[in-house]
Amino acid sequence: MARIKTEIREQFMNQTRQALLNAAAEEFARQGYELANINTISNKAGFAKGTVYNYFPTKQALLLALIDDIAQEHFEHMQSAVITTEDPIGRLESFFQAGFEYVATQMHRARAMFNTVNSSNQEQKNHCFQAYQPMFQLIAAQILSPGMHQGIFRPVDPMSTALLLMTIYLGTASQVDEQGRPWLDPDQVADFVLRALRAAG
Repeated sequence: MARIKTEIREQFMNQTRQALLNAAAEEFARQGYELANINTISNKAGFAKGTVYNYFPTKQALLLALIDDIAQEHFEHMQSAVITTEDPIGRLESFFQAGFEYVATQMHRARAMFNTVNSSNQEQKNHCFQAYQPMFQLIAAQILSPGMHQGIFRPVDPMSTALLLMTIYLGTASQVDEQGRPWLDPDQVADFVLRALRAAG
């Protein structure tokens, strides 16, 4: 019985934590870090004022936990699109298509992440960079290295080029209109990148 009660309590705490993170994504996206209000986040999640502090000691800790959550979800979404495609060119195209799709369907979470990447707070930016390391590895190991091995892409340093491609992706995907629609098409961006990566034929 004690074990069941513990499991129920843990499930409730996990659900509460996730609800707070979801509400935080909306608040950070709309207001930015400095203007985001902890009590507003608690209320939007359906809890009493101050509930956030039962799970996260500070607003900064809440944001960093949110970035970890977004990065994991973002990576899983991109990975599932990339690894189901066989050839490196198709994988690169799938990467941008899945990335733009993530931004369109997860606008608040994407905007909170974009705000953090462009923040003047170096600790937040560094944390975001570290949280996205699996994405850099995905690009380097699953797209660039196979492409070079097959002679499709010219020789490049995989990790530094992965960082460059992430910068292009984040920069282009973050440019949206008032309805959240991106200004550029992911196929346009992928074509631009492919022109730069292709080996001379």
